[in-house]
This record gives sequence, structure tokens and C-alpha cells, in this order.
Amino acid sequence: MVIPLQKIIDGNVSESISQAISQFTCQDKDVEMFLKNKAFDFERRDKSRTYLIFNDDGGGGTLVGYFTISLNALPFRESVAKNSIKRIDGFSKDVKAVGIILIGQFGKDCNLAKNIKGKDLLEICLRTIKKAKNIVGGRFVMLECLDVQQVVSFYKTNGFQPLQFDENDKYLQMVRRLQ
Repeated sequence: MVIPLQKIIDGNVSESISQAISQFTCQDKDVEMFLKNKAFDFERRDKSRTYLIFNDDGGGGTLVGYFTISLNALPFRESVAKNSIKRIDGFSKDVKAVGIILIGQFGKDCNLAKNIKGKDLLEICLRTIKKAKNIVGGRFVMLECLDVQQVVSFYKTNGFQPLQFDENDKYLQMVRRLQ
């Protein structure tokens, strides 16, 4: 079951949802911290949209994962090949940046990892992004991740391709064509 955080805010957060969020534990502590400390503020300020994924175990479900998406600009670094820029932009190889949908946060509860596969969580995320694409357009989705072999391999297996590092050379930016 997918619950947009916006619906929770509009209906005032129930005690069970607040408890589920406070109990969420992720291997990536930045992902965990965002959900617990920033997601509600980003939602209220229209900076992003967060979606909570609950398994439906008959007892109201357990928070097994979440993702956050937003609109973003993707500035191209000089190292990006012109044909890659044209493929992403759709028109020109000389643009300096494009608008893109960003998967800003993506994670599952490490204590409940067996309850949802990463691939299934990503498919839910991409279905949500496809709805936005059908309304406003867009060619590619982007995410940023640490350049860790297991993480990069997961995203490559699911259709993402490395493009460049961010301006601080900390995160690998990976893109995937929207279908």
C-alpha cells in the first residue's frame, strides 16, 4: 500500500503512522534521517513529495520503505559526452542543463528488508514518476548515490546508467530513460 505523505499531513498524522516513521531504520542513515526529520517540512514547502510503502499484513501494515521525488535541474559537467547530453535533452548537444525528475530519497527498513525487494520498491517509485511524466512530460529520471559497487550494480540492473559525479564529486549521478 502506497500512502503519499501529503495525505497524512492533510488528515493530520495518526499516532500509528508517526510511530511507524519513528521506528523506521535504514542502512543509509541519511535516508533514515530525512524521513524522520525533514520529509514533513519538505512536503509542506512543496520541495518534494514523499511516499510511504506499507505491507498490508491485515493489521494496518508495516512501513517497509519510502521514496521521495522532486523536480530538479541537472547541470552537465564538461566530462559528459555530447551524444549523452543530446540523448537526455532530446534536441541539443550544447545545452548546459536540463530539467529532470529526481529520486531524492529511496530506502527500505533494514529490519524488514525481507518484506519488500528493492526492485519492487523501485518499480512502485517509477510508476509514480510515470504519472508525473504523463502530466508534465520529461525524458529521464535521475538519482544520486555513493559510488559503492553493490549500490551502483543494483541501479544498473534496474536500467540506470552512470552519467557523472555531482559538483562536489561525492555522489554518482545515474539516469534512466522514462518509458
